[in-house]
Amino acid sequence: MISSFIKKKGALEKGVAKKRDIKKAFLPGAPVLIYSGCADSLFPRRVGGRAVVAGPCNGQYLSKGAILFDFFVVRSLFVRYFMVAAVCLIQCLAGGFAQASPHKRILILHSFHKGHVWNDSISQGIDTGLARVDASTMGIRAYYEYMDAERFDDADHMHQLADFLNNKYRDMAFDVIIATDDSAFRFLLGEKKKIFPDTPVVFCGVNYFEEFEMFGHDRFTGVVERIDILATVRTALRLHPRTKKILVVVDQSDTSIATIKTFVKNFKEMENPAIFQFIPTLSMEALQDEVSSLPPDSIVLFVNFTMDKTGRKFTMQEGLELVAHASNAPIYTFWDNYLEFGVVGGMMASGSAHGEKAAEIALRILSGTPVQSIAVFKESLNRHMFDYRQMVRFNIKEASLPPGAEVIHVPFSFYDTYKELVWGIVASIAGLGMIILILVMNTFKRRRVERSLTYYSNQLRVLNTIDRAVLAGSFSSETVRDVLHYVRGLYVCPWACVVTFDFEKKRATVVAVESASGQEVAEGCSFPIGEFNPEALARGRRMTVLGDEAAKNTLLSRLSAVEGGLDGFVSVPLMANDELIGSLNLSRFLDPGFTIENLDIVKEVATSLAVAIQSVNLIEATLQHGHELERLSAKVFEMQETTCRKISFELHDEIGQSLTAATLNLAAMKKMIAAGGGARLMDLLADTEEIVGHLYEQAHDLSISLWPPMLRDFGLGPTLRWYLSRIGEKVDLALHLDAPDFPQRPSEEIEAAVYRIAQEALNNILKHARASRVNISLTRRTDGMILFRVEDDGVGFDVQEMSAGGPRSHKMGLLGMRERIACLGGRFTITSSKGTGTLISTEIPWEREV
Repeated sequence: MISSFIKKKGALEKGVAKKRDIKKAFLPGAPVLIYSGCADSLFPRRVGGRAVVAGPCNGQYLSKGAILFDFFVVRSLFVRYFMVAAVCLIQCLAGGFAQASPHKRILILHSFHKGHVWNDSISQGIDTGLARVDASTMGIRAYYEYMDAERFDDADHMHQLADFLNNKYRDMAFDVIIATDDSAFRFLLGEKKKIFPDTPVVFCGVNYFEEFEMFGHDRFTGVVERIDILATVRTALRLHPRTKKILVVVDQSDTSIATIKTFVKNFKEMENPAIFQFIPTLSMEALQDEVSSLPPDSIVLFVNFTMDKTGRKFTMQEGLELVAHASNAPIYTFWDNYLEFGVVGGMMASGSAHGEKAAEIALRILSGTPVQSIAVFKESLNRHMFDYRQMVRFNIKEASLPPGAEVIHVPFSFYDTYKELVWGIVASIAGLGMIILILVMNTFKRRRVERSLTYYSNQLRVLNTIDRAVLAGSFSSETVRDVLHYVRGLYVCPWACVVTFDFEKKRATVVAVESASGQEVAEGCSFPIGEFNPEALARGRRMTVLGDEAAKNTLLSRLSAVEGGLDGFVSVPLMANDELIGSLNLSRFLDPGFTIENLDIVKEVATSLAVAIQSVNLIEATLQHGHELERLSAKVFEMQETTCRKISFELHDEIGQSLTAATLNLAAMKKMIAAGGGARLMDLLADTEEIVGHLYEQAHDLSISLWPPMLRDFGLGPTLRWYLSRIGEKVDLALHLDAPDFPQRPSEEIEAAVYRIAQEALNNILKHARASRVNISLTRRTDGMILFRVEDDGVGFDVQEMSAGGPRSHKMGLLGMRERIACLGGRFTITSSKGTGTLISTEIPWEREV
């Protein structure tokens, strides 16, 4: 049987039919070892003086490529038989172990020969899939058979192959058979009942598949090969948008016929089917001429070419390589086993993917799943694949490929290969660089801080001096000069000075000046405030003044001229509670190493000086107010004594005398009545009545002077009108009142305060103003404030002078009004100057805050 099959394969010469004729089929005189790769029954024999070992074929067809081995080195028959006995012992032990641990047997029937690229790709996928099984739960033994259908595909050959397999595996049962590609699949469809009737079959790589073929074969399942013609064509046209012709290379094989049928089914989904051209049956040379003369706007779709018009056969690889070598157009195809041999790429079916899927199904069957319950897998296992070498040849950019495309033969790139390592090294270098940079920056920062410590320590010393002077109450112009001396020495400038601003008088007053020559400027000297540009300083920013603008400042330009300072000066605002109170002025620096940024320390000193000056001013104002309060208290006591004396005098001199006179009259009338003198009784009664009436008027006037009852009964407006009418009866003065009656009255305390201010203001006007007209107004604003104004056209007075040391009585009256309004949470303002009259304005809340 073996010899007849070998004869059919063409491996031996005609007439070789027995084992003893094997040697004649090979090189005469050469030692030969015929070995199938199987360890079953290895028996050495002699053929024509040479040792020959023959064993079962197991599908490895004998040819002139069989293994050659010289056995003359084994001279001793004892050694040879000892080796045979050892082999037999090993087989017995292996058989005993097999019985103890049974394995699952799988027959893998390949359509083509070993070395066929598609066949080997599927086989690799099957091995990968079977390797996933857990060896502790399932042992697998795989048996491989190769039909070599690409080179031997006649019916007689297939029948003899079926007989061979039937005889070879007569005593062996398989658990599952994996058939690869169409030839093995159809071979089992026709011969399975004869050789493996009850064994389930898993097929893969079958692209010419029809459902009716499965009729009557319920123990078949597998994976259908679905080539994606439409995706490949669309990808090719997208990469070559100017294409006008697509040449389809096919032959008369089953694969080509199945592909052509698929083309016809997809024509209706293609935009322009007319660009496809299927080549007729040609010789290889004619086909090479055809593809070599294609225009630039052409594409080649290679399906299969294993036999040309002359009957010459080629392997799949040979056919493609010959066409690709001659073609001047890019070649696209549908199977990844073509990718290595001149194809650009396409949406490709993967043999290894089909093999893995078939192995997966086979394992499910071995695990107990009935083959009838496993449907044929018809989904696509294709993926876009491309050859980088051909992409470069036809100028195809990798960025234009479909997403997820796989590219082979990409040139070695150290970065792409060791990207993680490169980035790790870069990150390490960057990290070390950052550490070094941080250390360097820290060193420079430390040095800068060390240089700044001297400045800041001096600054703190000066600020501490200022604070201690303020707290001790000894802050003076001498302290300011000490600070200016520090600033001038720190920044090497010829002079420095401090001025304060009086915005009411629009004057700038010199507090202290420190200069290199020791020139003194009298403290308290004042200059126009506009020369120091307070509007710009009020923004809180330092200001540099140069040229003509600097010359406009009388004080600072004179200092620059005398001290030899540069042309210009720098002014730093003295800000306290966001209020500009003055400026610290410096000549421009003589040392060019100092910049404006160095003035930050000066700004800190200026801020501290401003707070100190304001604190001193507040202390002085507090002391002054304290003295004024003391004087006001004394005045209050004095007024109380005066009022008491006045009331006492009124009671003693006026009311007392009147009461005495009335008493005497009453006594006289009593005597007259007793003596019967009625003539003078009427005169005494009339005189007594007059005395009592005058007494009533005096008591009434005194009562109204102390507290007008109508203020309580009628309110502020009517009371003011009554009061002005009484004054108008006594003096020659034009009095005008604008005081409407409010629908709602304020509190009695507020009404009394306004009334007393009116009394005090009119009393001062009558005594001192020499006015001819007085306007009094009382209004209520929308913000809830009562605005009371008293304005006269009298001689006026200097408010500042009056506050500092004017007539005591006049000053006490103003202080009393101010304190009375302050107690109610209001604001008292007096505006006057000599010869312009006086305006007293008060703002009091309608309702006093608690």
